[in-house]
Parts: sequence; C-alpha cells; structure tokens
Amino acid sequence: MTDATTTDQRTGARLWRPSATALWWLAAVLLVAAVAVGATLGRAAWEARAEAANEAEALAAGKQLAVNFVTMRADSFDTDAARVVAGATGGFKKEYESTLSQLKPVVVENKTSSTVERAEASLVSADGDSARVLVGVVAPTTNAATKTPQKKTYRLRLDLTKVGTEWKVNNLEFVS
Repeated sequence: MTDATTTDQRTGARLWRPSATALWWLAAVLLVAAVAVGATLGRAAWEARAEAANEAEALAAGKQLAVNFVTMRADSFDTDAARVVAGATGGFKKEYESTLSQLKPVVVENKTSSTVERAEASLVSADGDSARVLVGVVAPTTNAATKTPQKKTYRLRLDLTKVGTEWKVNNLEFVS
C-alpha cells in the first residue's frame, strides 16, 4: 500500500493522493461506525417503544381492575368477586379473599348493585414489573332501600405487579 504524492503545477504544493487500498480501509471503518451508530439508535428506539407499551398495558389493566373492584351485583356476586380475585395478587388478594364471606351476605341481603358508568385513569409511575395507577370511577349504585341509582364517586390508587405477562393489583387504597 503506497500513497502517491504529486506537486501542484500552479502552486508548487505537494498533494497527497491515497491509494485504492487506503480508500477501501477508510470506507470499511466508516461503514462499521455507521452500523454501530444505527444499532445503538435502533436499540434505544426499540426500548422506548417497549417501555411505552408496558406503561399502556399497566394503565389499561389498572383501570380495568378498578372497574372490576367497584362492579358488584347481588345476582352475580360470585362472578364479580372471582374477577377481582383473578386480577389480584399478594397482600391485596389475601385481604380481599378473607372479606368475601362477610361481604357476600351484606350485598345479597341488601340487593346491592354497583356498576361503573365512567372510569378515568392516570399512570403515576411504572417500571418493568411494577406500576402505580390512579383511577376515578363514577358508579351508579342501588340497593333495597334506594331503587333510584345514587352516583357514587371513588378515587382509587392501585399498586400493580406484573405476574408473568399480566398486571395484577397487589394494593388498592381509596384516596381523596
């Protein structure tokens, strides 16, 4: 690999002219650098999309879990409670299951019906396997004493944990 030098006839300056081999090496180095930059930027974009998708899943799950928690009807108590248990984990699941034997007679005897008219949710924080979601719910509720639905408003804070591929609530609190 030899480089040629020539002299400019007009100025007398020496000009360097790279050989074909030097140009090929330069092209190879530039190509490797471009691939490295492209891979780095591509990975960052992929990670950002994956994080956004994970956050969207957590938000949707938190909203649905809050709706499941508030939805309770005397004529479908077991199904409604099973939906909540299926979406629960950890301490919340144990606590909720332990109250079902006391809650069912009250709901059935009073002919309670609570459905969700509207729910709005906001993601407070999230990482790969945990999230915190705030959910506001408007729930028309009736019972044996009130045949006309009374709109109740609840604000819930749900702490979620990713179990496998599903988001489940591990803590639920009423907030003001």
